[in-house]
Parts: sequence; structure tokens; C-alpha cells
Amino acid sequence: VDVNRIMTMTSSDAAATTTANDAAPAPQNPSCPPILRGIQSAVGPALFDRILNCRILLVGSGGIGCELLKNLALSGFRNVEIIDLDTIDVSNLNRQFLFRSHHVGMPKCVVASEAALRMVPPLESEGEDESAKLSPKYLPHHGNVCDNSKFNVPYVQKFALVLNALDNVAARRRVNRLCLAASVPLVEAGTAGYLGQVTVIDKASGTECYECQAKPTQKVYPICTIRSTPSQPVHCIVWAKELYKLCFGTKIEDSMLFEDEESLRADTEAAEKEKEKDGNKSEGFDDEGKKSNDFTDDGSGNNAAGGEKSTYMDIVNTLRSFLGIGSVSDKPQSEWESALRSKAQEALTALFVTEIQKQIGMDRYKTADKVPVPISLYDIANCTNTDILPPTVREEYAPTNIWSPADCISEIASCFVEVAANASPPNPTQPLPEFDKDDDMAMRFVTAASNLRSYVFSIEPLQSLYDAKGIAGNIIPAIATTNAIVAGLQVLQSFHILRAQLAKEEGTLKDMCRYIYCLRDKTRKGYLLQPTTLPEPNPNCFVCRNATISLSLNTKEWTLGMLLNRVIKKELGFAQPSIMIGEDSIVYEEGEDIDPSEYSTNLSKKLVNLPAGGLGHGSSIRVEDFTQDLEVDVSVSHKDHWVIVEKENGKKGEPKEDDREEIEKFEIGGKKPIVAEAAPGKDGTSAEAGSNANGDSVDAKADGADDSDDDDIEVIEADDVNSNGDSKMPAKDSVGSKAPTKKRPLEQPTACNDGAAKKIKLDDAKEKSDEIEVIELD
Repeated sequence: VDVNRIMTMTSSDAAATTTANDAAPAPQNPSCPPILRGIQSAVGPALFDRILNCRILLVGSGGIGCELLKNLALSGFRNVEIIDLDTIDVSNLNRQFLFRSHHVGMPKCVVASEAALRMVPPLESEGEDESAKLSPKYLPHHGNVCDNSKFNVPYVQKFALVLNALDNVAARRRVNRLCLAASVPLVEAGTAGYLGQVTVIDKASGTECYECQAKPTQKVYPICTIRSTPSQPVHCIVWAKELYKLCFGTKIEDSMLFEDEESLRADTEAAEKEKEKDGNKSEGFDDEGKKSNDFTDDGSGNNAAGGEKSTYMDIVNTLRSFLGIGSVSDKPQSEWESALRSKAQEALTALFVTEIQKQIGMDRYKTADKVPVPISLYDIANCTNTDILPPTVREEYAPTNIWSPADCISEIASCFVEVAANASPPNPTQPLPEFDKDDDMAMRFVTAASNLRSYVFSIEPLQSLYDAKGIAGNIIPAIATTNAIVAGLQVLQSFHILRAQLAKEEGTLKDMCRYIYCLRDKTRKGYLLQPTTLPEPNPNCFVCRNATISLSLNTKEWTLGMLLNRVIKKELGFAQPSIMIGEDSIVYEEGEDIDPSEYSTNLSKKLVNLPAGGLGHGSSIRVEDFTQDLEVDVSVSHKDHWVIVEKENGKKGEPKEDDREEIEKFEIGGKKPIVAEAAPGKDGTSAEAGSNANGDSVDAKADGADDSDDDDIEVIEADDVNSNGDSKMPAKDSVGSKAPTKKRPLEQPTACNDGAAKKIKLDDAKEKSDEIEVIELD
């Protein structure tokens, strides 16, 4: 992509703010290298001098970061610091052009800064002293931007502006808060396939901050859906990842498919309590409210009332013991491989035949549109015990091929053999690390297992290895061209910011900068870039507007430790929080001079049992974090009954009892509930502000880069993403019939979470808008 052409295309915005002196032809600086003279003539000598001498912070040196560093170097920026935690992977080389194959495993920021430094044009300085003064410096910091000991408010205050080139929400929230606290302008950008957006966040100018709007969150599927009633390819892929944990994981109990006597007993007790609660003591009901004769189905095909185990658990346990046989046995591989394949045949038969037949016999699928069909026993026997080549080693193999059931079986069998042959040192109970989408064997296994599951339940479309990797890794395919475009736009916005600083016009960026959308389809006027004015802040944003937020949870079951770690730190992004009940009753505090044992006794207490009267329905707490100059009031409501409504085939299904862990059952909203107006629900609990009409739980979960909670059945599944991985835009805006005026509607729930168990609802009072939406890559 011709970035210079893109910068010229959007220069009309700059023209409105160009002064008369800048507009006049300026004499060339004799020290200016020829490659920079065009920029010097365009921006004027004063701004050009500012570009040469200002200090810039870039956070992230991946897809957008590489493009940004190239643009900064070739635009004259000579003092740049780069923060990045990541190292270079082979998968980065196709679009992150500053890296080469021999850089794999090295820190991205180190390699990228060295490459960019070589691009900086040398100034034709007259004296040695001046040359030393203006020598370029691109300083890398290989670390986590969330590390408050290194990257804090005083550190950010040293820079003229900050450029974000991040790919996860947690780090973006951190940088957003640091820049707001330091009053330093932030140029934020994101891409998703062919779509992108660039905006400027500035506290002094009163612009919308990064957290003013809901971000795409992970969709949570009920465990019973994954284990027993899949209806979408993603359900099968999540199930296959859990099967991978069950067969190869370091801890077999981490898989949701794992069963032991204790878990079966817990399922039985939970089922009995549910029957008593609903008054259905003589008849059981499944999770869809359908009558289920004389047993209660726990969602895995077990008779929970009798504690009956599944048909596969014992066989899988035995199979795991075979996986280290290749490195400890003196027998030839042909002998132990034969035993291993025989055990693999038993496991696949139990998983894809016996267990399915058992659930059919329990009338599990009596009301289903399609009754599942077990895999052919002949295929399982033939493809596990013979020398049939798996599809990935055949000459005609391609990652986009769709595998037949026989192909899937042979591929799974080959994965078992490969693991056993490569096990070293011998450790049958811990043969492999956790699932990694970049591990070839792991993706072959997951692709094959998920497609077998799809064949059983007649789920389409089937997934190639390439497609399955995108879903399993929560990936929206990156487009290098989009990254280049938004990086060029970020540099343009930087020019506007520096011009305002030079003219001592801080606080005017709303007039000088733009929120720019990068579109896949041309507008009616033929534009692919759509600039709009910077949005106003959300009045309910607790980050930049100190708004009160509401929190609904079971105050009788939640402890302070659960609230601290799951909501305050993970959800709201506080680093070193202090928690107060009332005006001055501190129940927890963190900081450099704070003794952690002082408040440790409160962490295990239920919220209702905390000091100063505890936290019950209608109570409130104040949370402060001086490292981010952030404080928020949280109004707490009690809620002990949770249901979810999952979307199936584009339609809302029946309400189901929420079977997640207690720590995942909470709602976050932007309005403070009024105790006097809380009306009791049907189950005797109070109705809370922020709850959805269909009873969905509201959760502001935002996944970070290193947040890999595979215990939760969560997958980023954007409704705005097509099957080919491209984000969709409303047709009305794609043809340019109406220019966008907002980033996202304030009241809009998370774009990828329509009908899911977790949502964010910021403002029910505002009318819905059909304005343009762009999902930022997280």
C-alpha cells in the first residue's frame, strides 16, 4: 500500500488547521535530508523542528507497530521509545515486515527498534555537537506495559504523545488510563480484517476515552451445550479442545469432560437441590425445561441421580498411561504402537459411538431437530488399526481440505502415536503442555475431533484445519494492508497533536483531529476512509467521568477475595486497589507501603459479613487506585438466581439455568440501583438495574493477551464477523448513504455478544442508532 498516497488523501483535515505562515512556501533547512524535505514543506519549519525533537512513546511492535515504526522513522521522528512484551513467532513473518526468520524467538521491540533506527534519515548537520544532539534514539523496553513499577504516570508524562499498536483489551485499558492520568494525548488504533479505525483520546479536549464504550467480550457457552447438545461448529471445536486436555493435558481434571466420583457426587447433589427448589420431586427436568422421566440429566449424559459415569472416562485414563510407552519400552515401535492403536480404537468408540448411543437411549435428543448418528464402527476399526495414511501426510494435502470421517479417525490415531513416540523424558501423566493453536499436532487433533463431532450431530459447515485454527485461537485474520493504512493515519493525527502543542492550543484536539474509519467497501462517493468528529465522552464511563457503576452478584456467596480478583482487578482493571465501605472504612488496601497481611483476614469473608455493616443489597463501595489516578463508586445489588438464553440458529432458545461457577455469575452496568424501587422477581429476588429483560447475565469480561482461562468455555465469537473472518459493516453505511457520527451507540451491547450469556449494557435510556460499527481487534 502506498502510505504516502493515503496521507495525501486525508490531508484535507490538516488544511483546515494550517496557519498562514505554514501555508507559505518555507525555505529549506540545509540540515534536512532530501527524503524529508517534502514533509518539511508540507508541515512548515516550526512543526518539522518539533517532529525532530519531540519524544514519542509507542506501545506495541506487532502488525500495526512495525508499520508505525517505519512511518515514524521516515517522517523525521528521532526520539521514540517502544514497549512490547511479545517475542517473534514464525506466524508473524508474513505481515510484520521488520522481522526475518533468524529473529524468531527474539523480543519484537528490540528487533523492530533496530530496524527502524536504520531507516531514520541522517541529518546533514554542520557541527559535531549539533549532530550528537540530534542523533536518533529508538529505545526498546521488553516488558509488560501493565508493570506499574516501570511504566507509570510519571513515566508517561515525559512524552509529547503516545501511540497505541496493541492487540488486547487489558493493555489498551492500561495505556488509556495512564494517558488520562498523565494528561498526555493518546492515538488509538485497531484493525479487524479489512476494517480499521483510528481515534485520538485527550482528557483536556473532552474526547471519548477507550473505555467509554463496550468492547467485544468472550461468549460463554453453557457446559451442557458443549458436552451434549452442540449446534454450531464452534461448540464442536471447544469440545475438541477439552478432549485434548483430557487426553494430553498436564492436569486431566482441568478438562470439563473429566469425571471422578467426587464430581459425580457433586452433580447428583446439585441436581437434587434443583429438583427440590423447583418443586419437581417426582419428575426430573432437563436444562431446557423438558420433562425427562425419572432421572435428572446433568448435561454430560450421566444419570446424575444414580451417579453413573460416562462410557469413556476409564478408557481415556488407560489411554493416557500408554502415551509414554514409546520412550520406556524395549519393544520395537511396531509392537507398542499396535497396543496403543487398539486402545485408541476403544477410546474413539466410547466417545463417538457408545456415549452417543447411551444418550439417545436416555431420550436426550427426543425433541431435537436431528438425532445424532454415531460414527461407523467399521471406520473406527479400519482407520486405527491399519497403515492408512492420515490426510496431513498425503501428497495432495492442503490446510484448506475438508476431511472425511475416516480421515479424521486416522489423523487422531496418528496424533496418539506421535505423542507416545516423542514422549521425553518419560512422564505418562504429563506428556504435553497446554493447548497451543500454533502447535501442529494440537491443531490436527482438534480439527479431526471437532469434525467427527460435527459428523455425529450433522453440524455444518465442516472446518478445514485452517478454519479450525482461526476459531480455536479466536483469530480474526490480520490484513497487512489494513495495518499499513491505520498506521499512516496515526502519524497524520500525531502531526495535528504536535501542531496544537506548538501553538499552545491544548484542549482543542476535538476540532483538529478526527475519528477515522477504514472501510472494506467504498462509500457512495468512492471513499474508503471515512473521517468523523471525535465522539463525546460517555457520561456513564467510570474511567473518564467517575460515574457510579452497578454490580449485581450473590452477596451471600461471594467473598471479598472473589470480588477483588474477578471484578475489581480482572474486570475493571485496577492494579493496586483500595476498597472502602462508606466514607472511611477500609476493608482492603494495596500499595508499596501497605502490609498485605493487614487486610488478608477479610479476603475469605463473605461480602455480607465484612466489617462496617458488610455489603448487601443497596450497599456501595469506593475503589481507588492511585497508580492510575482512578476512583469509582460501585453500587452493589444482591442476585442469587441466574438464567441464560443462548442463541441457536439465529433464534433465542429457551431460558436455561446458569451452570457456571459462582465466580462467573455477576452483572456490571452503568446505573446505580435504588433500593426502594427494587421489585421482587418471581423467585423472590430483587430486580436489579442493568439486568436484561431475558435474564441474561451481564458481564464486562475483556480478555487480555496472556489471559488463557481454558477452564471457562469461552470463545470470542463476533456476530460482526463473517465465516471468512472479515468483519461486517451495515449495508447502509457501506454504500455511504449516511456518514457515521459515533464510534458505537452508547447503549449498544458488546457487538459480538448478542444473545450470549455475558453482555455490557451501558445505557438503556438512549435510543438505538444504526450508525456504523467497527470491531477493534483484541
